[in-house]
Parts: sequence; C-alpha cells; structure tokens
Amino acid sequence: MRLVLVLGFLGVLCGVAYFVFAHPGVEQLDRLERELDRLAAQNDELAARNEILEERILALRDDPRLVERRARETVGLSREDELVFVFESEQEEIRVRVRLMVGEDSLQLAGRPVELHELSQALEALREEMPRSLLVVSVADGVGPIERQRVMDLVDASPMAPAVVEN
Repeated sequence: MRLVLVLGFLGVLCGVAYFVFAHPGVEQLDRLERELDRLAAQNDELAARNEILEERILALRDDPRLVERRARETVGLSREDELVFVFESEQEEIRVRVRLMVGEDSLQLAGRPVELHELSQALEALREEMPRSLLVVSVADGVGPIERQRVMDLVDASPMAPAVVEN
C-alpha cells in the first residue's frame, strides 16, 4: 500500500515537472512574452512619434506665424504691402559634347587615344568626370561594319548611352 502511494506521488511529481519544465507550452509562452515586449517597445516608439506629429498639427493650426511661413514656402503667397521679385529660372543646363572618333585603326575619346578593349573603362571614367556630358560618336568612312558594331555595342552598354552618332 505504501509502495502504491509513493509511486503515485512520484508519478504526480513527474507529471508536474514535465508540464512546468518540458511542456511545449512553456516555449510558446517565452516566445509570446518576447513578442509582447517587442510590440510594447514598438508601441512606445509609435506613441512618441504620434505625439510629435500632434504637436506639429497643433502648431500649424494655432500658430499664425507658422501657417504664414508654410504658405510662403509652399504656395508662394505674399502680403499686400510686399514687393515680390520673380527671377526667371535658369535655362536648361548646357551639356558638354564629348567626341569619340572611330578611325580605321584608332579610337580617340575626348582627344585621347584609347584601345578598343579599354573603351568600356574609359567611358565609365568619363561619366564619373563629366556626369552631364553627351557622347558624340564620329565614324570615319573607312571603318568596316563589324568594327563599327563592336564600338557601338560598347557605347550602348556604357553609362554614356545613349550617344549621338555622326557619319
């Protein structure tokens, strides 16, 4: 009888230990608690952000100086007694034309000789040096169609594309 009671007690003790330490619900509880902590931190961050936005809204609604400044900046409004100077906008930026001369046996990029196998790197370097430049390709009459196509393929694959082609 005593043995049965001891075994029963040990069985209950093992069952409780299993549910406390090894049950899958314990891992899930830990994961959910971490998720809850992360969401609480995110909620605090969003609440602080909302508070800042609410202050800005109130300032825009209640501060006439801020409203006036915003109207001047965004819409270009002015007071009746102010003299407004309107300057013409600058014309479109002038693009520098850089010439690639394709001869029968030579290539010249911006007046400098370049080999065909170095043309891609030279065009990339040119784009870095002169980002708003326009490439003009001049092909001599004696250049064969295959050589011409090789050069144009390199130009089209480069950051200088699209280029203007002159014959």
